[in-house]
Amino acid sequence: MGTVRLAGLPATAQAGLFVTSPDQVSATGGAPTQATAVFDHVSPPGPRTGSQIGGGDTSYPAMSGRLQQAGGRFTVTGSGDIAPALPGPADGYVSPDHSLAGVFAALIVVVVTGTMFLTAEYRRGLIRVTLAASPGRGRVLAAKAIVIGSAAFAAGLAGAAAAVPVGDHLLRSNGKYVLPVSALTEARLIAGPAALLAEAAVLALALGAILRHGAGPVPAVLAVIVMPYFFAGPLGLLPAGAGDWLLRVTPAAGFAVEQAIPRYPQVASAYILRYDYYPLPPWAGFTVLCAWTALALGVATVLLRRRDA
Repeated sequence: MGTVRLAGLPATAQAGLFVTSPDQVSATGGAPTQATAVFDHVSPPGPRTGSQIGGGDTSYPAMSGRLQQAGGRFTVTGSGDIAPALPGPADGYVSPDHSLAGVFAALIVVVVTGTMFLTAEYRRGLIRVTLAASPGRGRVLAAKAIVIGSAAFAAGLAGAAAAVPVGDHLLRSNGKYVLPVSALTEARLIAGPAALLAEAAVLALALGAILRHGAGPVPAVLAVIVMPYFFAGPLGLLPAGAGDWLLRVTPAAGFAVEQAIPRYPQVASAYILRYDYYPLPPWAGFTVLCAWTALALGVATVLLRRRDA
């Protein structure tokens, strides 16, 4: 079937055969299943011992694994999934993105700042001075977007770069097992929230340019980014299908960039937002947020050119 080369093995290493079978899933519920496989012409044939891997005998006592050997022929029976268990603080193990809970607080700050970056000028009448100094209104909006986006990205990058390693250390110190991820995934967990905050700040700026006055842009941005997340996930106010749909088409899809543990197609389990899973891959979800931001910027540019200051 294939060849795998493992570096850094000790002089003596254990190797073996295993069998597993995921749960049966139906509209009325689920149940454990069991599978049996026969391996023959195994060389060297033995001696071999059988053992439970992962959940152990307490998971499904009636579905415990078995090993039968006859020379170089092995009959192995097993049950369960082949993947990391779903992360859950109550179970003693968490994913690395558990340290990024502060992104919601940072999101409120950057949304308020991004909105006021333009609406404050309208409120005080300084927008006339700005447009007199730079008549190109599209250029003014682009410059403001670059400034507020860069500032939000830099602040988010510094915060995430500190939160992820410190958070992992504190979790381990409190007896939690942090599921391991690759170096690229850990880098995304630092750069992704920073990019999310930058896009949210630019989206807030664009809605501020569209609405111009009042506090309307702040709740508007928070409603389209945060509310779908909570309705689909922690609050559980929507059916799974509706929640998945919201997290695919609304700006809240951008939160997928924080996902640390992928969804394994061979695992029959309840992959829901409560366990930090999203219906879109990380960068696909972030692309949805970028598309909404680009659309809002386009509308804001058109309105800024047509309206009086």
